[in-house]
Amino acid sequence: MEDRANLFVEIVMSLSDSDHRTHTQTVTSADELSSYMGLIGGERGGPMAAAQRAALWSASYAYRCVLAVRNHYYDSLALPAWLGIPVFSVGNLTVGGTGKTPMTLHLCQRLVERGRRPAVLSRGYKASAEGLADELLLVSRRCPRAVAIANPNRVAAGELAVEQYGADAGVLDDGFQHRRLARDLDLLLIDATEPFGFGHVLPRGLLREPVQNLRRADVVVITRCDQVPSETLDQIEAAVRAIAPQMPLLHAVHQPAGFADLAGQLMPNPPTGRVGAFAGIARPAAFARTLADLGCTPAATRWWPDHHIYTEADLAALRRWVLESRLDALVTTEKDAVKLTRLDADWPVPVAALRIDLALLADGGKILDEMIDRVLADYDMAPATESDDLGQEP
Repeated sequence: MEDRANLFVEIVMSLSDSDHRTHTQTVTSADELSSYMGLIGGERGGPMAAAQRAALWSASYAYRCVLAVRNHYYDSLALPAWLGIPVFSVGNLTVGGTGKTPMTLHLCQRLVERGRRPAVLSRGYKASAEGLADELLLVSRRCPRAVAIANPNRVAAGELAVEQYGADAGVLDDGFQHRRLARDLDLLLIDATEPFGFGHVLPRGLLREPVQNLRRADVVVITRCDQVPSETLDQIEAAVRAIAPQMPLLHAVHQPAGFADLAGQLMPNPPTGRVGAFAGIARPAAFARTLADLGCTPAATRWWPDHHIYTEADLAALRRWVLESRLDALVTTEKDAVKLTRLDADWPVPVAALRIDLALLADGGKILDEMIDRVLADYDMAPATESDDLGQEP
């Protein structure tokens, strides 16, 4: 039963892993995506839209039932696998981008500051031929001390990281729905601009699982707090508190950290002139807004679905776009930049990647540090077991 439930969930998740993942294979244009969002958001009226929503709700009900069986299995029957090292999980409830990669980098950097060698364990959605997903390529570039491993079997990935690479801490990327690997600290990210996926699970809404399941988390981090009014933040907090009254709540923003070239080297000055922005991400509007806030308002934009793998045809289309739009420079995201380096491109204009860091507001950094230190202390004080002594120098 558990294997079938996992298979069903994996299929739905794979179908929903890009720009609001439910339509990765069929939604390729902004108009189609806007139509789907209008449908599940209730903006499209009329009998046809109502019938479509009813059909999506039926599919959501089936998905929710399978999720309930799967979660019951892990809550009541299955024993999670422990790696013997501290494991931190970063995940979310909704599809699309909530800032998991910046948060993963943030955790890795905090662990490195404490002398640890963290391993980022990723499912590896749309991994390259070398086995690295774009998030992991970015982790390797920004935090070279971290080990980055892509494998749907996170337990095997963790064991490999420990045995072959000497990792002494694990960071489970996109791990909230992954239940096989035990974790010591579960961080759940909620995007303030789209917090609860229209209140429905896939495909009727954008939730990977019901909102009530946030009780499994150890701490909730509300991201992009600077992009919504304070009243909206209050409503999100109230919704979380109604489900988990004692849940620690941290606020975070995505903080621009300069521009880099495609090789990852910081650029002394931002791009100027007529700038074109392109990317394959889940929240392109937020990216364009950030550029505008930096005084780099795009003169033209071009978006692909989240996790898009660029081809030579894409590069040719970009070159034509640059000439037709009379652009002086291009700007993309770091995740897109690391993928572009795999192609031998002859760019007609400079290409810059906007670096983004996650910054915790108020005393959020202190609270997170205390949580990390408590987890590490538990392992440092734990008595050695027979398996811990194996392979040690006499």
